[in-house]
Amino acid sequence: MNNFKEEFYKILVNAENFYMKQYYSDFHKREIFLAIKELSNGIYCVLISEDENENIDFLEAFEYIKTLGKDFSLNMIVLSKGEYTNINNTVMVNKLILDKENYTVIKCDESCLPLKKILELYINKSKVKNIDNKREFFRYKIPTMILILINVIIFIIMQIDIYNIKHSLGSSQLLSEEMINAINNSVLVTFGAKYNALINNGEVWRLLTCAFLHSSIIHIAFNMYSLYIVGPQIQQIYGAKKYLVIYITSCITASILSYLASPYTISVGASGGIFGLLGALLAFAIMERHRLQKKYISSLLQIILINLFIGLSVKNIDNYAHIGGLIGGALIGYVSYKILNKQLKN
Repeated sequence: MNNFKEEFYKILVNAENFYMKQYYSDFHKREIFLAIKELSNGIYCVLISEDENENIDFLEAFEYIKTLGKDFSLNMIVLSKGEYTNINNTVMVNKLILDKENYTVIKCDESCLPLKKILELYINKSKVKNIDNKREFFRYKIPTMILILINVIIFIIMQIDIYNIKHSLGSSQLLSEEMINAINNSVLVTFGAKYNALINNGEVWRLLTCAFLHSSIIHIAFNMYSLYIVGPQIQQIYGAKKYLVIYITSCITASILSYLASPYTISVGASGGIFGLLGALLAFAIMERHRLQKKYISSLLQIILINLFIGLSVKNIDNYAHIGGLIGGALIGYVSYKILNKQLKN
């Protein structure tokens, strides 16, 4: 209700030449707002109330308006739970009764017809706004959803391949843990994992393809959820093209540092790219620190540090990839935002 009150009063003030007055309510123990419009024969007053409080709200508003010393018409918009039972109307107030669930009109006195028309315009604009918001929501989600879909499809294909290999060797229940790990690693390498021996032989594309591979359902679920949360934020700041450039570049810089610092491990996962997105967010936050709340920057730093700490605390995590992605994302994010600002200024 408070949102409706605020929005409707804003419309009356901004579009219909109303102004706001307020008075203290002994019943509610707070200030109550009232919209007023000056007319040639007096003032047209609008009060929004809920049905269970309308009588006391009417009395308090009526007493306050009398102190203004002008002829007036008091018009109440009453938000009802559906079945309006307070039919004991008084000639001193006009009512527009609305169903508070969907804002359909239950009853409208003649003096409230202008309010009804304004309400209909408000509802139509709200519907258009909701449609636009949905379009905006999906617009900022599309690149991220495409990245997630690619990762999921590759993971499914890879799991089918692992399943077929296991069953070609007999019952998977009879296979040792070492054999299962060997099969998983073999499939990961076949699909493009970061494996230094093959990269040294010229398969440099593995520096990127490894970012689209995942070793388990938990691995991909965690990374894709993180990408779903962070990705659209980057797109809103940098735009879709730069978002993809930041992500891909971060995946590569993550793999490069892992290649240099951890040469004997097989590495896969999108976390390096996700850390790159966090790095780009950090670069943006630092450059816009005078416009952003300190809480935003500190929260972002906490998220980055917590994730790095988790990586250091858990086995089989390629922390060099995380650090490489973070650095790459921060650098490319900084450069991209500088370029974006120059373009906007020109």
